[in-house]
Amino acid sequence: MFRATLEELRKQQELFDTDISRWIDDYRSRGGRIYCDRGCRNCCSLAVHATFPEALLVAELVTTAMAGALEKHVARLTESLTEDTDLKTYLRLHRRTVGSCPFLNEDGACGVYRHRPFSCRSLLSTRPGDWCGLDPLSLDPCDRELYLKSLDPEIVFFPTHYAAGPQEQGLELENTAAVRMRKLCGFTLSGNLTVLVHLERTFRLSATLARGYDATKALLARSRLDHPLLLNLCR
Repeated sequence: MFRATLEELRKQQELFDTDISRWIDDYRSRGGRIYCDRGCRNCCSLAVHATFPEALLVAELVTTAMAGALEKHVARLTESLTEDTDLKTYLRLHRRTVGSCPFLNEDGACGVYRHRPFSCRSLLSTRPGDWCGLDPLSLDPCDRELYLKSLDPEIVFFPTHYAAGPQEQGLELENTAAVRMRKLCGFTLSGNLTVLVHLERTFRLSATLARGYDATKALLARSRLDHPLLLNLCR
């Protein structure tokens, strides 16, 4: 049932990459620099949000080695959460406790790069990669003030050093993917990328989605992964 939706999503990803390449060229022509490169993976410890169609594309590329890492990653993620965990704590736990994305290759490159979700595609760093592994809140007040003053608010998604324009475009396309899913299924499902991929590989979630909202909700409950910080099922 997702065949046409996934084909359209692939086209949108290709168009987005073309647009971002142009954006980077324009930014460079004005003296800017984007530091992202193959194997630069400090941002890969962040929690990645995706729609289910995006996760379904990623699931197609998961290798046997990735599958083992995925199961361990999801286990660490669920063990670190409680009912009282708030968003800030979750994001910190994800980076410090859960660890890097299970879809990385041994050389640190993204193993699902071709179909990575828009939230990954749109994250472009205007600072060297070391900064992508740093929590600005962990800086002492003076260093944090210097960091904030060094940012160009017309370019970055303040108070981060990531470019704002690509993120805004990526979020728009992510919302478009969600709208397509709503038209197809009558509801939307989004959340943590690794959790969604795990559910597809372990429970054939896509087949359950075809049976409707109630069947999907029941499956998520059985999986014990229906934490509000991990999954968002919405009519």
